[in-house]
Amino acid sequence: MSAVVDACFFINWSYFRQRDDLFKLFHTLIVPEIILNEIRDSSARDYLNLLAYRRKLSIAPRVSFVDTQALKLFTLINASSVLPKIDEPESYGLALALLLKVPFLTDNAAPRLATKYIEELQQVAVYDSLIVLKKLYAGTKLKIKIKEFSQDTGIIFSIERLSEEGIDYD
Repeated sequence: MSAVVDACFFINWSYFRQRDDLFKLFHTLIVPEIILNEIRDSSARDYLNLLAYRRKLSIAPRVSFVDTQALKLFTLINASSVLPKIDEPESYGLALALLLKVPFLTDNAAPRLATKYIEELQQVAVYDSLIVLKKLYAGTKLKIKIKEFSQDTGIIFSIERLSEEGIDYD
């Protein structure tokens, strides 16, 4: 299975010591061209080039049909008073994932929360790093990997977010 990946998620995972574990879940990462332009971090770009060389990453060109769907999602999400705002590249990635029927990987809350409030998005899986870690690891190993992920990326998951995923983290 493939997954569409957002810039924030890709950059975060490029720093994680177990970053290649992503490929235990996904055969290929799809980076929309509009998102590719947001990945400016040199380490992340190096990792992106390595994955492209290994044929583990595909770049999706910008397509007007996906643009139309992305604009619709952008408008729906940003019109909501209960959802965080979404930007154009993120809405494009979400639209592409919806159309391809593959997961969307992002560390931004808006797409994940939108699947709970917008009916047409309930059919797309949106995973943040915590969900991916939970899918990869269990038990004590999960707690160790969460700690390592935080050390490597600087991302600290809130107690509320951990409990949403049913993770009791000391």
